[in-house]
Amino acid sequence: MNAESLYIRVGGEPGVSKLVGDFYQRVLADPMLAPFFVRVPMEKLHRMQVEFFSSALGGPLAYSGRPLAHVHQGHGITKDHLRRFTEHLLTTLETFNLSRLEVQRIYSRIALDADDVTVDDGGHGGGETG
Repeated sequence: MNAESLYIRVGGEPGVSKLVGDFYQRVLADPMLAPFFVRVPMEKLHRMQVEFFSSALGGPLAYSGRPLAHVHQGHGITKDHLRRFTEHLLTTLETFNLSRLEVQRIYSRIALDADDVTVDDGGHGGGETG
């Protein structure tokens, strides 16, 4: 299976947009994660996440946002926060008609950037990537 088929399997751009919308409904309903989004312009976040997921799944949209380490720096996002965020992603992916292998492949593509959004034990942000 190639990366393009992951993008197609979630339904192309409309599917990615639905995935992002459903995913953030779960994230915003989580009392541990919702405070991170109080002052976030959600329409812009949705647009950036559609780009990010599209790019990660081999789709035609390229991510045009700032490097993830820069965007998340100083927010105090811990591994526990990221774990909860990831659980919501996996729950959302399970609502799509995807195989377990496809869900794992999508998760592994998104997880590549995990160290860029969390703080380490010393309270410093991760390295900078796109």
